[in-house]
Amino acid sequence: MRDTFRILFYIKRNSPLRDGSVPVMGRITINGARSQFSTHLSVPPESWDVRQGRMSGRSRTAAHVNARLESIRFTVERCYYDARCYERGEVTPEMVKERFMGNISSRETLLGFFRRHNEEFERMVGVSRSRATYNKYRCVYLHLERYLHERLQWTDLEFSELTHEFLVGFHAYIACECGHRKNTVWVYLTALKHIVGLARSRGYLDRDPFADYRFKGESVPRSILSMEEIRRVAVLDPGSAMLRFIRDVFLFSCFTGLSYADIGRLTMRNFESSDGQLWLNTSRCKMGTSVSVRLFAVPRTILHNYAPESNDVPIFRLPSNGWCNHCLERIMTLAGIHKRVTFHSARHTFATTVTLAQGVAIETIGKLLGHKNIRTTQIYASVTHSHLRCELDRLEERLESVSELDFIPKVLF
Repeated sequence: MRDTFRILFYIKRNSPLRDGSVPVMGRITINGARSQFSTHLSVPPESWDVRQGRMSGRSRTAAHVNARLESIRFTVERCYYDARCYERGEVTPEMVKERFMGNISSRETLLGFFRRHNEEFERMVGVSRSRATYNKYRCVYLHLERYLHERLQWTDLEFSELTHEFLVGFHAYIACECGHRKNTVWVYLTALKHIVGLARSRGYLDRDPFADYRFKGESVPRSILSMEEIRRVAVLDPGSAMLRFIRDVFLFSCFTGLSYADIGRLTMRNFESSDGQLWLNTSRCKMGTSVSVRLFAVPRTILHNYAPESNDVPIFRLPSNGWCNHCLERIMTLAGIHKRVTFHSARHTFATTVTLAQGVAIETIGKLLGHKNIRTTQIYASVTHSHLRCELDRLEERLESVSELDFIPKVLF
């Protein structure tokens, strides 16, 4: 007796999703017995053609959904014929469904894989991963999800569907519609490239969609403060306790070189006296390298003003980095400094104005900043105009001493 085998696609109108769409379900029928499964697709209910069992219209979304449904139909049919060949006895819809579900389990989707990566990453925050890096991956995931849902009207896509055209579209979306700057776009695409690389290493991709795709950041002038500008910030009365606190912690960073994340972890246990001097000892959040900095008058005074009674609580309970930057923008305006200054500008200021311009060797600066590679220090410690002027003054003195020799003319004109 020949089986009556049929596949039907339908929508669950009584189970709408948050965006108003409804799930698309599949039903396998063999000799009157039925088994349902989810296609992991959703469509607007008004766009579903009940008679055809597919999405109506000629939109890009309809073409994508219908192509996925045809792919599912082909896979289920193949599972049915395989079951007839290899299974003993009667083939049931559950047998076909189990074969089908086992088949699609190896077809990984981009958002599903990305979401699990972020969940695993979050569990390691504070152990071997940083909160800032997790927030970066989470932000890229949200942009990707919105691009798929809002621009393409897709719920997800398989890695096999990740094409050059998709990367171009996503690149344009975060650059133009989201309004991110070139370096932010570069950071986000680099994060996505890392996710795709992980998926490829696990066998979900047999090619690299980024292989022929080029993107790069741009060199941005690093904002630093001069000694005169530091003085103007230090003597300023910001007018509120919050602005005064942000100003003080920013100055502390200018004279220690610590980043926002490193300062937020400081307790009194990070400080010790040695030979009458006060030293700050800590390890960097980003690299894990140890840092020892001697505290001079300005950071010593700030530490004294904010030192808590307990040795185990954070000294500087900073708000978010974004809010600190907003406050610094207000502080710089009040001080008459017309520069885009962020909290990280304090680290650049330490590397240049406070150390390099005062004649500190580049190797020493690298040690104070906690860098593993001297080339990283060279990027931070750009040559300031004052440092260049001091070097040329020394050179002029040496040349003038040479000019006292008889063969150097005293007057050229």
